[in-house]
Amino acid sequence: MTPSRRKSKLSIAVPASLVAEYANLRDKTEVIGHVARSAAIFRADEVVIYPDQPDESALSKLILGYVETPQYLRKHLYAVRPELQYAGTLPPLRTPHHQLEAHAANLRIGEFREGVLFDQQGVNVVDVGVEKPIQMVGKAPSRGSRVTVKITEAGPEPRCEMAKRAEIPVYWGYEIQASKKTLGDLASGGYYDLTIATSRTGAPFATEEERLKVKLADARAVLVAFGSPRAGIQEILKREHREVADCFQFNINTVPEQGTETVRTDEAVHATLAVLNLLP
Repeated sequence: MTPSRRKSKLSIAVPASLVAEYANLRDKTEVIGHVARSAAIFRADEVVIYPDQPDESALSKLILGYVETPQYLRKHLYAVRPELQYAGTLPPLRTPHHQLEAHAANLRIGEFREGVLFDQQGVNVVDVGVEKPIQMVGKAPSRGSRVTVKITEAGPEPRCEMAKRAEIPVYWGYEIQASKKTLGDLASGGYYDLTIATSRTGAPFATEEERLKVKLADARAVLVAFGSPRAGIQEILKREHREVADCFQFNINTVPEQGTETVRTDEAVHATLAVLNLLP
């Protein structure tokens, strides 16, 4: 079954310090991979990395982007670099835009693909993961850039044109934003019409479930925010001289009566998106 797009845009916010408490790159890579998998499993549209110290946002953005990129495009978009030393240990996302079909003759009219645009003897062509680049017709962005395309002609010599994510009916992965805005500014800036903080001190999910259902039904853009390994959302907002209630419409605990002393940020992301996914 192909997963449909969410009717509202779902963004998750994680701190720049997401992996700062881990000493080695292998562990950091694993944790970021967990966040990527959870975002993809539960059809998050965007991962926002908000400022926090110690700042390891560059590493988080790099690995989140690497995992989200279809494997056939990584050779074009990512150079060999030490930060990706353990990227090979990350599980594949297997989302709809990570197609396995590798034969040009099997491409179908109306099919969407991710690709990279190149020049081939003055003609715009796109590597979409088949045995040869296919020609792009119409307007094209700068060469060497990642593009989303729609197959317009099938057969031995398929062709494609630029496509917008909005016209794709299925879940098409997440985008990544390394924000310069603080958590409080993100939540209270009017960018989202439903804002949810997750906290051990929040109300148990069961007590807020019905109210959340009502708000979700009308929401166009939803933000779900998570604290850091060292400080919860309440502590992070206090540094901004703000309170949770001033910035978020909901403050919920999605792991009530937790059996461990702490719940890691990547674990909280998975638990929270899992329970929210049950709401219509």
